[in-house]
Amino acid sequence: MRYIRPQSMEDAVGLLAGAAGPAAILAGGSDLLVRMKGGFVEPELIVDIKAIEGLGEITETADGFRIGAAVPCAVLGENAALKKAWPGVVEAAKLIGSKQVQGRCTIVG
Repeated sequence: MRYIRPQSMEDAVGLLAGAAGPAAILAGGSDLLVRMKGGFVEPELIVDIKAIEGLGEITETADGFRIGAAVPCAVLGENAALKKAWPGVVEAAKLIGSKQVQGRCTIVG
């Protein structure tokens, strides 16, 4: 198994497209690591996207919000504007696991 932490989206996409066998994306890890431990998936390549600029950020836009794929669920509730505009999204994230899990898991996992 190979683990790679690319610094750009282009590198991540290239790694995934060029993978010879099963590949997985690691954002928070709460879902992937549990599935690996249970023997449900055995990726030959793990691409950790947490170092890619923008994927760990919440950005308010003219149309709403952009939530990066590597934003932990616990961080959603810390953003006052998001909490006010999209309370359902924040509340749903609070329903996932314990406080410890929420500090690691993402809404895309």
